Amino acid sequence: MIFRAALFGSAVLLSACASNDAGVRAVPPAPSVPESGSLPAQPLAAGECGLFLWTQDTPRRFIFFSKAGGRTAEFMRSDTQQTLSLTRQGGSLFGQFMTNMDYQSAEGESVSLHLTAGERVEGGEKIASGRLEILNAGGWETVIPVSGLRACQPDPE
Repeated sequence: MIFRAALFGSAVLLSACASNDAGVRAVPPAPSVPESGSLPAQPLAAGECGLFLWTQDTPRRFIFFSKAGGRTAEFMRSDTQQTLSLTRQGGSLFGQFMTNMDYQSAEGESVSLHLTAGERVEGGEKIASGRLEILNAGGWETVIPVSGLRACQPDPE
């Protein structure tokens, strides 16, 4: 009988503890490495601006980054990060970038970026629509719909 009373008392105490924590949820830590197929975080120094693009498919992957005024871009093709060289710019001015930019990969692929400016946000501007067109040496073209923004890190001065 004493055993039953002790067991019942323990069950009551455990249920009381469980009911007190019912509204508390553990927040998982942020991943320390990027999701497979995504670029790592690309920090900007104070006053620098960058162009950040994600795929539109699910799951969204961060695949393109370029700093304003630079002649290169970082591009994630499948699971391989590539540095692209800017070869041509055209179209309309989009902050510190142009709406049409052509790049070349070290492997000889042509990568064309076409952007349509969207809504302005604090420190930048969204991209209403965009696409990356990749043309390989064999003549095959891959089109990747993208979304993203151009953003600037505030200058503390």
